[in-house]
Amino acid sequence: MQMFAGHERDLRAFVRSMGLDWAAADDVMQTVSLVMWRKWHEYDVDSDFMKWARVITRFEVLKYRRKMARDRHVFREDVMSLLAGVVEEVDASSSSDEFRDALQACLKMLPEKSGHLIRAAYAGDRTIREVADDVGQSATAFYKTLNRIREKLRQCVRQRLNAT
Repeated sequence: MQMFAGHERDLRAFVRSMGLDWAAADDVMQTVSLVMWRKWHEYDVDSDFMKWARVITRFEVLKYRRKMARDRHVFREDVMSLLAGVVEEVDASSSSDEFRDALQACLKMLPEKSGHLIRAAYAGDRTIREVADDVGQSATAFYKTLNRIREKLRQCVRQRLNAT
């Protein structure tokens, strides 16, 4: 319980980084705590707690996501996996606050068009196909554009965190 309590904030940030809102993050965190309690006998006390906890958390978020698959306000599983991968790559010494600050700074540094595309893709209730039509691209081309922007963001966040 002490280990969970000591890392709950970082785990909650991990859940939020995969695109869930506050209420969904609360639901997932309750489930995560129960699953971790049931699986505690499997945890090796000599191993990295956060690595173990992130694996459980990631699976619980994906389970939650599958239940909510019909809701257009929830990211697709591949996007959530990408976001989770970015967070997992962040050095364990970096706090969730440092990560959030780095991401915000990197978002501000994007060219205007890229920033507009990211906001259009993840804000509101429009489908990717609708956003792609608005910018004059096919859905496939738009996904490729988004992947390039996300990769730039990932590199920027890495560089900022490594510099601190």
